Amino acid sequence: MSPAAPSENREQRRTEIVGSALRQLEDGGLDRLSLRRVAQSLGMHAPGLYWYIESKQELIDLMAKAILDAAVADLAAPAPGQPWEDWLTDFALRMRRALLAHRDGARVVAGAFLFRTNSLTAFLELALETLEAEGFTRDFAMLGAITVMRYTLGIALDDQESPEREPAVRQRMLEQTMTRRSPIDAERWPRVADVMSRWFQAVKDNQSAGDHGEMHFKHGLALVIAGIRAVKR
Repeated sequence: MSPAAPSENREQRRTEIVGSALRQLEDGGLDRLSLRRVAQSLGMHAPGLYWYIESKQELIDLMAKAILDAAVADLAAPAPGQPWEDWLTDFALRMRRALLAHRDGARVVAGAFLFRTNSLTAFLELALETLEAEGFTRDFAMLGAITVMRYTLGIALDDQESPEREPAVRQRMLEQTMTRRSPIDAERWPRVADVMSRWFQAVKDNQSAGDHGEMHFKHGLALVIAGIRAVKR
């Protein structure tokens, strides 16, 4: 068997570097990620990494692509008869789950140049094709698709930066929710207190019903998509 071409060896090594970086991300988060640690984990010296990647920014870009690959894997056009709204919703849910599957995954993606690695270009191309077929102009279709992406990324960032992301904190807050009413002063802010009280009660009634974050995400996403539909052009 002939030896692999230099380009094949280089790509394999780049894949190993990204894999090591993602493992470090899970262990210590984005703030502790360093090229030195990545190199050490692979038995290399840090300067040696620059044969395979140009900079830490390129590493972040490649990590973002690896994270988002789960969202675009096997991505296809809408099934016959599937409303475009449902197709966009399905993609946004896939993207959210891909981001949350990695510690600081949303921060990595937010800090990456996505078009440099074509991380979501396949989604955008399908979105434009789908929305153009529904009568949207190409520019507005692009704006709508990017808005869905940004909403999804923003909510994932909020989820991962929230104190509730830590299991112990989340459990403590759930216990507090189960034993208290909303902390909002009902005399001073009656409308906000009314809504929050009912939301607290919903958590009490359904504390084991699953991902409350996803439920709220889907409600907000429905508003975004309704807005796209309403100003269609």
